[in-house]
Amino acid sequence: MYTRIKDTHLLLILSIFLLVGLIGLSTSFHKTFQELSFYNLLLNFILLIISIKKDLNRFGKLLLILFSIGFISEIIGVQTGFLFGNYKYVSNLGPKFFDVPFMIGFNWAILSIGAWEIVAKFSKNKYFKIILASLIMVLFDFIMEPVAIKLNFWKWENDIIPIYNFISWFMISAVQMILISFIKIENSGIVKWIFILQLLFFSWLNIWYNLI
Repeated sequence: MYTRIKDTHLLLILSIFLLVGLIGLSTSFHKTFQELSFYNLLLNFILLIISIKKDLNRFGKLLLILFSIGFISEIIGVQTGFLFGNYKYVSNLGPKFFDVPFMIGFNWAILSIGAWEIVAKFSKNKYFKIILASLIMVLFDFIMEPVAIKLNFWKWENDIIPIYNFISWFMISAVQMILISFIKIENSGIVKWIFILQLLFFSWLNIWYNLI
Protein backbone atom coordinates (compact mmCIF):
# COMPACT_ATOMS: atom_id res chain seq x y z
CA MET A 1 0.00 0.00 0.00
CA TYR A 2 2.83 2.37 0.85
CA THR A 3 4.51 1.75 -2.50
CA ARG A 4 1.35 2.54 -4.43
CA ILE A 5 0.78 5.78 -2.50
CA LYS A 6 4.39 6.81 -2.96
CA ASP A 7 4.22 6.30 -6.73
CA THR A 8 0.99 8.28 -6.77
CA HIS A 9 2.72 11.17 -5.05
CA LEU A 10 5.60 11.07 -7.54
CA LEU A 11 3.17 11.07 -10.45
CA LEU A 12 1.27 13.96 -8.89
CA ILE A 13 4.48 16.00 -8.66
CA LEU A 14 5.37 15.19 -12.26
CA SER A 15 1.87 15.97 -13.50
CA ILE A 16 1.85 19.34 -11.73
CA PHE A 17 5.17 20.35 -13.26
CA LEU A 18 4.05 19.27 -16.73
CA LEU A 19 0.76 21.11 -16.33
CA VAL A 20 2.58 24.27 -15.25
CA GLY A 21 4.85 23.85 -18.25
CA LEU A 22 1.87 23.46 -20.58
CA ILE A 23 0.24 26.58 -19.21
CA GLY A 24 3.48 28.53 -19.39
CA LEU A 25 4.24 27.47 -22.97
CA SER A 26 0.72 28.46 -23.95
CA THR A 27 1.13 32.05 -22.76
CA SER A 28 3.25 35.09 -23.60
CA PHE A 29 5.81 33.80 -21.06
CA HIS A 30 6.61 30.79 -23.28
CA LYS A 31 10.26 31.79 -23.80
CA THR A 32 10.91 31.70 -20.07
CA PHE A 33 9.35 28.26 -19.81
CA GLN A 34 11.34 27.05 -22.82
CA GLU A 35 14.50 27.78 -20.85
CA LEU A 36 13.25 25.52 -18.04
CA SER A 37 12.85 22.47 -20.30
CA PHE A 38 16.13 20.92 -19.15
CA TYR A 39 14.96 20.99 -15.52
CA ASN A 40 11.66 19.38 -16.47
CA LEU A 41 13.49 16.48 -18.14
CA LEU A 42 15.85 16.24 -15.19
CA LEU A 43 12.87 16.01 -12.84
CA ASN A 44 11.51 13.15 -14.94
CA PHE A 45 14.75 11.25 -14.47
CA ILE A 46 15.03 11.95 -10.73
CA LEU A 47 11.44 10.91 -10.01
CA LEU A 48 11.92 7.75 -12.03
CA ILE A 49 14.99 6.74 -9.98
CA ILE A 50 13.13 7.47 -6.74
CA SER A 51 10.24 5.26 -7.88
CA ILE A 52 12.39 2.15 -8.35
CA LYS A 53 11.72 -0.12 -5.37
CA LYS A 54 13.96 -3.07 -6.19
CA ASP A 55 16.50 -4.24 -8.76
CA LEU A 56 17.87 -0.68 -8.82
CA ASN A 57 21.33 -1.97 -9.74
CA ARG A 58 20.00 -3.91 -12.74
CA PHE A 59 17.73 -1.04 -13.74
CA GLY A 60 20.68 1.35 -13.53
CA LYS A 61 22.74 -0.85 -15.84
CA LEU A 62 19.87 -1.00 -18.31
CA LEU A 63 19.50 2.79 -18.23
CA LEU A 64 23.23 3.20 -18.87
CA ILE A 65 23.17 0.82 -21.84
CA LEU A 66 20.12 2.48 -23.39
CA PHE A 67 21.54 5.93 -22.68
CA SER A 68 24.75 4.98 -24.48
CA ILE A 69 22.93 3.68 -27.55
CA GLY A 70 20.69 6.72 -27.80
CA PHE A 71 23.42 9.23 -27.04
CA ILE A 72 25.99 7.75 -29.43
CA SER A 73 23.34 7.55 -32.15
CA GLU A 74 22.59 11.24 -31.65
CA ILE A 75 26.27 12.15 -31.80
CA ILE A 76 26.62 10.26 -35.08
CA GLY A 77 23.47 11.94 -36.32
CA VAL A 78 24.52 15.48 -35.41
CA GLN A 79 28.13 15.13 -36.55
CA THR A 80 27.50 13.29 -39.83
CA GLY A 81 23.81 13.60 -40.73
CA PHE A 82 23.96 9.87 -41.44
CA LEU A 83 21.26 8.45 -39.17
CA PHE A 84 18.57 11.09 -38.92
CA GLY A 85 19.41 13.81 -41.41
CA ASN A 86 21.04 17.20 -41.02
CA TYR A 87 20.02 18.82 -37.76
CA LYS A 88 21.53 20.52 -34.72
CA TYR A 89 20.55 21.07 -31.12
CA VAL A 90 20.02 24.71 -30.30
CA SER A 91 19.29 25.45 -26.67
CA ASN A 92 17.24 24.78 -23.53
CA LEU A 93 18.28 21.15 -23.05
CA GLY A 94 21.31 21.55 -20.79
CA PRO A 95 25.00 20.57 -21.06
CA LYS A 96 26.22 19.03 -24.30
CA PHE A 97 28.94 16.67 -25.46
CA PHE A 98 29.84 16.72 -29.14
CA ASP A 99 26.89 19.11 -29.58
CA VAL A 100 24.37 16.65 -28.13
CA PRO A 101 22.67 17.37 -24.76
CA PHE A 102 23.25 14.63 -22.20
CA MET A 103 19.57 14.74 -21.31
CA ILE A 104 18.67 13.51 -24.80
CA GLY A 105 20.46 10.23 -24.06
CA PHE A 106 18.58 9.82 -20.80
CA ASN A 107 15.29 10.60 -22.49
CA TRP A 108 15.98 7.91 -25.12
CA ALA A 109 16.45 5.42 -22.27
CA ILE A 110 13.35 6.49 -20.35
CA LEU A 111 11.11 6.53 -23.42
CA SER A 112 12.33 3.12 -24.59
CA ILE A 113 11.60 1.44 -21.27
CA GLY A 114 8.29 3.28 -21.05
CA ALA A 115 7.19 2.11 -24.50
CA TRP A 116 8.19 -1.46 -23.63
CA GLU A 117 6.25 -1.37 -20.36
CA ILE A 118 3.12 -0.11 -22.12
CA VAL A 119 3.25 -2.83 -24.77
CA ALA A 120 4.03 -5.50 -22.18
CA LYS A 121 0.55 -4.93 -20.72
CA PHE A 122 -1.06 -6.18 -23.92
CA SER A 123 1.12 -9.05 -25.08
CA LYS A 124 3.62 -11.64 -23.91
CA ASN A 125 5.06 -12.31 -27.36
CA LYS A 126 8.60 -10.93 -27.34
CA TYR A 127 8.82 -10.24 -31.07
CA PHE A 128 5.45 -8.55 -31.21
CA LYS A 129 6.43 -6.35 -28.26
CA ILE A 130 9.73 -5.36 -29.92
CA ILE A 131 8.00 -4.29 -33.13
CA LEU A 132 5.03 -2.56 -31.49
CA ALA A 133 7.13 -0.73 -28.89
CA SER A 134 9.46 0.49 -31.66
CA LEU A 135 6.47 1.76 -33.64
CA ILE A 136 5.21 3.57 -30.54
CA MET A 137 8.61 5.25 -30.28
CA VAL A 138 8.30 6.42 -33.89
CA LEU A 139 4.82 7.76 -33.13
CA PHE A 140 6.23 9.64 -30.16
CA ASP A 141 8.94 11.21 -32.33
CA PHE A 142 6.38 12.15 -34.98
CA ILE A 143 4.33 14.00 -32.36
CA MET A 144 7.35 15.50 -30.61
CA GLU A 145 9.20 16.85 -33.68
CA PRO A 146 6.94 19.81 -34.59
CA VAL A 147 6.83 21.03 -30.99
CA ALA A 148 10.59 20.63 -30.46
CA ILE A 149 11.26 22.69 -33.59
CA LYS A 150 8.72 25.32 -32.53
CA LEU A 151 10.33 25.58 -29.08
CA ASN A 152 13.81 25.87 -30.59
CA PHE A 153 15.18 22.64 -29.10
CA TRP A 154 16.72 21.67 -32.42
CA LYS A 155 16.65 22.72 -36.06
CA TRP A 156 16.56 20.76 -39.30
CA GLU A 157 18.35 21.81 -42.44
CA ASN A 158 15.89 23.69 -44.67
CA ASP A 159 13.24 22.98 -41.99
CA ILE A 160 12.65 19.54 -43.54
CA ILE A 161 12.44 16.34 -41.47
CA PRO A 162 13.70 13.49 -43.67
CA ILE A 163 11.64 10.32 -43.80
CA TYR A 164 14.70 8.29 -42.84
CA ASN A 165 14.71 10.10 -39.49
CA PHE A 166 11.68 8.00 -38.57
CA ILE A 167 13.19 4.88 -40.11
CA SER A 168 16.30 5.36 -37.95
CA TRP A 169 14.11 5.95 -34.91
CA PHE A 170 12.47 2.60 -35.53
CA MET A 171 15.76 0.76 -36.05
CA ILE A 172 17.47 2.25 -32.98
CA SER A 173 14.36 1.69 -30.89
CA ALA A 174 14.23 -1.93 -32.04
CA VAL A 175 17.82 -2.48 -30.87
CA GLN A 176 16.92 -1.00 -27.51
CA MET A 177 13.77 -3.12 -27.22
CA ILE A 178 15.76 -6.28 -27.96
CA LEU A 179 18.14 -5.41 -25.12
CA ILE A 180 15.26 -4.62 -22.78
CA SER A 181 13.73 -8.02 -23.57
CA PHE A 182 16.93 -9.73 -22.41
CA ILE A 183 17.62 -7.57 -19.35
CA LYS A 184 14.46 -8.35 -17.43
CA ILE A 185 13.41 -5.97 -14.67
CA GLU A 186 10.57 -6.71 -12.27
CA ASN A 187 9.69 -3.14 -11.37
CA SER A 188 10.35 -0.12 -13.56
CA GLY A 189 8.55 2.35 -11.32
CA ILE A 190 6.63 5.15 -13.00
CA VAL A 191 8.45 4.97 -16.32
CA LYS A 192 5.42 4.09 -18.45
CA TRP A 193 3.55 7.04 -16.96
CA ILE A 194 6.41 9.36 -17.81
CA PHE A 195 6.10 8.20 -21.42
CA ILE A 196 2.32 8.70 -21.44
CA LEU A 197 2.51 12.13 -19.80
CA GLN A 198 5.20 13.30 -22.22
CA LEU A 199 3.10 12.07 -25.14
CA LEU A 200 0.08 13.98 -23.85
CA PHE A 201 2.28 17.02 -23.25
CA PHE A 202 3.51 17.17 -26.85
CA SER A 203 0.10 16.25 -28.25
CA TRP A 204 -1.53 19.21 -26.52
CA LEU A 205 1.18 21.64 -27.68
CA ASN A 206 0.73 20.40 -31.25
CA ILE A 207 -2.95 21.28 -30.97
CA TRP A 208 -2.27 24.61 -29.27
CA TYR A 209 0.29 25.74 -31.87
CA ASN A 210 -1.71 24.23 -34.78
CA LEU A 211 1.30 22.22 -35.87
CA ILE A 212 -0.38 19.00 -37.02
